[in-house]
Amino acid sequence: MSITFRIATAADDQPGPRAIINARQLAAFRSFLREESIRTGTLLLDPDAAEDEFLSYHFEARVCPLALAAIVRIFDFQADVISVVEEAQFRCRRVSVYRTEETGTINLKVALTSDLGLELDLASANAIALLEGLGLRPDSVGEIPIDTVRARLSNPAVRRRAAHHGVAAYLGRLDQLLATADADDTSRLEWA
Repeated sequence: MSITFRIATAADDQPGPRAIINARQLAAFRSFLREESIRTGTLLLDPDAAEDEFLSYHFEARVCPLALAAIVRIFDFQADVISVVEEAQFRCRRVSVYRTEETGTINLKVALTSDLGLELDLASANAIALLEGLGLRPDSVGEIPIDTVRARLSNPAVRRRAAHHGVAAYLGRLDQLLATADADDTSRLEWA
């Protein structure tokens, strides 16, 4: 099992925009992402997703480096797709594509993952050690205000404790993740 540390905001607590797309649009979107990845040299789509039938309907893609108009053209300028992509770009998030098995509908929504994918996905033992190194309760689910985490990271004793727990290498990645929290005053560090 693993625990993922990410930045959450008040907007994550709301339902947010969602669009239903069809298989033709999905295929065109995947093709567009692959072409743009090659053209720009920026990985926009996990290359393994195309090989697996489940992953071809359940994946996240980067949309922030792309023009809104270029993306929504693929979806015939559907208003709900525009809302999803615009929200994802505004919040510096990826979009999530998933298929609802009961109905067979293909959905597009704003993902929980940051555009750059800076989230820390750690094995449970490493995540617990990181929490203990930060002086936090080693619960598998929790959240803490960004300012509190930053204050702890600036404390040399916390850094020594993290080194003692063998997780000092994760502190730099945690600093990078926290840097993405500056865009929203409601940001918090969340893990689950």
